[in-house]
Amino acid sequence: MTETAGQTRTARWFIWGTPIGLAVVVVLATLAAYLHPPKPTTFDVPPTRLETVLTESAEIARAAVVRDLDGYLDRVYAPAYAAIPRYADFHYSILGEYIELGEAALGQSSEALENRLLAGFDTRMAAAAAEIDATFVQAYRDTVQSRIRQEAPPDAMDLPLGEMTAGAVSDAVARVKVTAPVTAAIGQGSKGALKATAKLFARKIAAKVSAKAATKGIAKGGSIAAGAGGGALLCSWSGPGAAVCGAAGALAVWLATDAAIIGLDEFFNRADFEAEMRAMLDADRAEKRLLLENALTRKAEKIQNFRLNQAAPAQAN
Repeated sequence: MTETAGQTRTARWFIWGTPIGLAVVVVLATLAAYLHPPKPTTFDVPPTRLETVLTESAEIARAAVVRDLDGYLDRVYAPAYAAIPRYADFHYSILGEYIELGEAALGQSSEALENRLLAGFDTRMAAAAAEIDATFVQAYRDTVQSRIRQEAPPDAMDLPLGEMTAGAVSDAVARVKVTAPVTAAIGQGSKGALKATAKLFARKIAAKVSAKAATKGIAKGGSIAAGAGGGALLCSWSGPGAAVCGAAGALAVWLATDAAIIGLDEFFNRADFEAEMRAMLDADRAEKRLLLENALTRKAEKIQNFRLNQAAPAQAN
């Protein structure tokens, strides 16, 4: 009887003690987890904050690239500026003047000016635009990564990004690469304005050369006749060859007169001529800088419309 009672009490303790013990264990485990939570292995930015980071980074990247635009344009325009003295040497030479007269007569002054002054311009401009696009993407990526780290709490600073954040950043960078590329904007207006300006400048050069040739023709009239007569007189000993010798004398006087007038023209006008060509390039350079800046602004504005989980487009102009 006594043994049976003891067994009954043991059974009761087992029946009631087991769930109570389990409950205590659960409570203690929960309290321990609350007081000492497991350390995270990754870090995710809350979606609303992440979207803000992704959109605001576009303006920061734009401003950084805009500050460097002059460096890109320096490389594009430096060869053209360097070609100005060489072009002036050509312009203020007897051979150059006659070539320019021929080009003016054939209507080829603009093409010739572009070839001498703007050789390789389109290629350099396209390369600069491509480099600007690549720099923008890198600046955007760097800015996003820096801003995300600023969002992390101290104990998560060194953790890798979580799947959600890493995926969103990867998608955003992929979209930035194809959104409103600067190469497309500059390709549409790269050389057009400069070609139009060069055409006007070439017409001015052609008009100057033609007017100068007409003026020299008047000055040459008497001197050439004198040169021909003097040459024939000096060569009278050659008999029938006196006429040829006289023509040679006339040619010598012609070229000497040309050289003298061109020399005077260069002395008085070369500085203004080169300054006018530099002004032409300065105006176009300022126009291209504005074109690039507007293209970057448009790109940044489109990026600021990005939303999380938005698919990356194949190309967005």
